[in-house]
Amino acid sequence: MLKLNNQRNPLNNYTLLLLSILVCLGEYVFAAPIEVGANGATIQFVGHQITVQGIVFSIVLFVTGAYLCFVGGVYQNFTMFIVGFYLGATVAFVVLNNVDEKLGDNSDTIMLVVCIVVGILAGGLLCCCFFLAVYILGILLGLFVASWILSWSSNGLIQTTWGRAILYICLGILGLVLMIFFERIIFVISTAFIGSFAIFLGIDVYAKTGLLELVKQMFRAKSLSMAVDATPQLRGMLGGVLGLAIVASLIQWLIIRRDKSGYRGWKERHPRGYGWKRV
Repeated sequence: MLKLNNQRNPLNNYTLLLLSILVCLGEYVFAAPIEVGANGATIQFVGHQITVQGIVFSIVLFVTGAYLCFVGGVYQNFTMFIVGFYLGATVAFVVLNNVDEKLGDNSDTIMLVVCIVVGILAGGLLCCCFFLAVYILGILLGLFVASWILSWSSNGLIQTTWGRAILYICLGILGLVLMIFFERIIFVISTAFIGSFAIFLGIDVYAKTGLLELVKQMFRAKSLSMAVDATPQLRGMLGGVLGLAIVASLIQWLIIRRDKSGYRGWKERHPRGYGWKRV
């Protein structure tokens, strides 16, 4: 029992550190005056107008992204919930992003609430199906890598809808295959990269480099609704995603190597031949 408590202490420390950072961010953000206009409540932040929905969205990205980035491959149980949350939220976002004109003036609020609710439901379901969540994590890695690659060029490296779809499908399948054969290392890389990407998307809510808008455009089935230039600031954000992912992967490996006895991949816990008993 003592050993189990010692294993949980690092996670508690990470949680307290993350909460402290969020409190500091919250004090800084909400100290700004709130203005109510045609687009809803907004605040002035470093020369940019930030909606309340954007602030909530960024907090979700910071919390889930930081967890995945630094400890997602170490504490796998809760990671399965986050994977399901990202899957459900991504599917809901893609659907709503292509019908946002029909949602009216409250489209941002509707998209935020629906994505969070669907994400929580999907996360709860995948908590009951751990091994499936592992493979979905590989697919999500492919999707996030595809978005990262596409974002290096103005309006997307591939500007045709079918071209982007093919890239997403191919990299999604590649991520799945890599997860099947190299589960342990890909699990760490996946959580680090996805978490890093989420953190920088949250930063872009305030920095407004165009990364968040460009990623949003990449998931539209129709033509791009606005032009987004790949500025040096945007490419700096993309470089930051890769750099943070590498650092986070090394941190996770150091944690895992320090306690090898406490870490086993899902394939090691449930050997082949058990099929759906890995649930």
